[in-house]
Amino acid sequence: MTVSVKRPAGAGAGVPMPPGLKRLAQRQGDRPRFEPKWPCLQTGDTSRKALRDALVQAILEFEGVSACQPPFDAPGTGFALIDDLARGQPEAFVNGTCWLVLQPGGAMHLSLRPEWAQKVVNHGWATVHPFARYMAGAVPPQSLVVYAPRDRRELAVAIRIAAAAHSYAMGRIGDLILPDTRW
Repeated sequence: MTVSVKRPAGAGAGVPMPPGLKRLAQRQGDRPRFEPKWPCLQTGDTSRKALRDALVQAILEFEGVSACQPPFDAPGTGFALIDDLARGQPEAFVNGTCWLVLQPGGAMHLSLRPEWAQKVVNHGWATVHPFARYMAGAVPPQSLVVYAPRDRRELAVAIRIAAAAHSYAMGRIGDLILPDTRW
C-alpha cells in the first residue's frame, strides 16, 4: 500500500488540530465518575446500547481498523490498526496496534497528542486516565477516558474524538505527517 503524505515544515512546531477537534463544543452536565480500581469503568451516565453500537460501527469505518481483544484483559471491545498504518508515536497506542478500547458502558480509553488531549479535557469530554495519575510513567499522560455519549449529539462528538485518536495512531492527519512518527 502506497500512501502519499507531506511532512509539515518545522515538523513538530505548530502541529495542526484535527478537523473534528477545531470547533469542539463544551460538554454540558457533570463529569461522570470512574471506579478507582482496574479497569476504571465509568459508573454513571453510561450509553444506551444503540449509541454504543453506533459508535462501534463508526470506528470500524475508519481506515485500516478492525475489532480486537482489548489488551490487559480489559472488558469491552478493542480496536487495532493494520501494521502498515500503525505508524504513530508509541504513546498513541493502548498496547501493540490497539489504539482504542470501548468500555461496556460506552466510555473510550484512547490517547491524543498532548495539546489535543488538553482541549478535549478542557471542554469537558474526557478525563486523564486514572492510571496515568497513579502510575506516572507507566501510562502516558495523554491517555484519556472519553465519557460515554448520552445522546446522538454527544455520539457525534465522541466519533470526532475517536477520529482524532485514529489520526494520532496513524501518525498523520489526511496527507500531513505528524512529527516523530514512523513515516
